[in-house]
Amino acid sequence: MDHKEEALLVLQRICTELDRFTTEDTNTGLLGGYTGVALFYAYYYQLTGKEEHLDKVYEIIEKCLQALSEEPMNGSHCSGIAGVSWCIQHLTDMGFIEADDAADTFTDIDVLIGDFMEAELKEGKNDFLHQGLGSALYFLARLPAPAAVTQLESLVHHLQKTAIPLPGGIGWRDHFSSKSQEYQDQHLFNLGLAHGNPAIIDILARCYEKGIARETALPLIEKSIQWLLGTRNKSGVAEQSLYPVLVDANNRIMGEAHSRLGWCYGDLGIATMLWNTGKRLERSDYQQEALRMFQHISNHRNAKNGAVNDACLCHGSAGIAHILQQAGLAANNTALLDASRSWLQTTLQMNTWADGPAGFKFYHHPDYIISHNVLEGIAGIGLSLISFADTEIKPAWGACMLIV
Repeated sequence: MDHKEEALLVLQRICTELDRFTTEDTNTGLLGGYTGVALFYAYYYQLTGKEEHLDKVYEIIEKCLQALSEEPMNGSHCSGIAGVSWCIQHLTDMGFIEADDAADTFTDIDVLIGDFMEAELKEGKNDFLHQGLGSALYFLARLPAPAAVTQLESLVHHLQKTAIPLPGGIGWRDHFSSKSQEYQDQHLFNLGLAHGNPAIIDILARCYEKGIARETALPLIEKSIQWLLGTRNKSGVAEQSLYPVLVDANNRIMGEAHSRLGWCYGDLGIATMLWNTGKRLERSDYQQEALRMFQHISNHRNAKNGAVNDACLCHGSAGIAHILQQAGLAANNTALLDASRSWLQTTLQMNTWADGPAGFKFYHHPDYIISHNVLEGIAGIGLSLISFADTEIKPAWGACMLIV
C-alpha cells in the first residue's frame, strides 16, 4: 500500500469522526472550533466529488451564521468573529456561497472586527492568532471593499508608528512574553509565526501585494527582515535550530536557543514567511534564504530534535509535511518533496490511539488529549492529507495560517 492509498483511508476515518463533532461542538472558532471543519469538507468535496460533503459545508456555515447572530464573540482570528467571517468569505471565493447572500452580513461585521482590531493594536496586542493582527486577514479577504482598504491602511501606519529600533533594523514587542512573570516588563521580541514578528512581516507583505500603503509598508518589511536575519543562532551545530524563540532589544537570546520544529514556532514558520514575502515583493534573496532554511530542516531536523510529539498542523508532523510539500512544489525541489513524504509517513504512523478520533491525539503537556479542530486536531491533519492525496487541489485554505 502506498502513502496515497493509506492517506485516503485515514481521510475516510477523519470524515466520519468530524460528522459527529460538528453536530455536537459549541466552539465556533475557525482554528479552534467547528467553523474550520467547513474547510475540510470543502476540500474533501473537491477530492471526492461527493455531494454529502458539500452538504456538510452548508450545515456548518448555517450553524456559524446563527452563532454570529446569537453568541458573544471577540474579533480574533483563531476563535472569534474575524476567523469565522474569513472562512465564509473563503468559501464564497471558492464558489460554495453566493456573494450577494453574504454581502449584508459582511457589511455589519466590518465594523465589529474593525473596532476590535483598533482597540487591540492600540494596547500593543499584535498577536496573530488571538489579538489584533489576525483580524487583518479578514480585511485582506474583503478587498477591494472601501472599509477593508481603510482598516488595512490604518494597520500599516500603526505598525510604522509602533516599530521599535533594533540592531540592524526594527521589530515589534511581544505582548504575551513581556507580560509573563518570568520576563515581566522586559522588551522581548517573538520569532514565531503564530504570535510574533514573522506574522507581522507576512501581513505587511500581503498588504503590499494588494497595493495598501506600499510606500510605508515596504521599508517596514525590509528593515524588520534585516533585523530578523540578524537574530540567527551563532552555533554551528547542525541539529540545532537556526533561530531561537525569543530575543531582547539587544538580540540576546532569552530562554532556549533551540526552538521546536513547527508552524507556530521555529525555523519552519520563519522560512515560510521569507518564501512568501519574497514572492510578494519579488525578492529572490528572501526566497533563496527560505530555501536554505527548508533544506537545513530537511537534512537535519527530525521528530526528536524538533520536539514533534503528535500529528497536528500547529506543531506536529502533518503541518511540517504540508509546508515542506508546498515549498517543494513551489520551488520544484525534489529533496523537499522527499522530506515532505517522510513527514507524511510519520503522520500516518501516529494514528495509533484506540480512543482517539481516527486514531490521533494532540499532545497537550503532560497529556495526550482528543482534538478535532484545524489547529490541533484531525480537521487540520485531514487538510494536510488531502494535499498529498491530490496535488492538483490547491490548498488555498493555508492562507488562514499564513502558509500560502
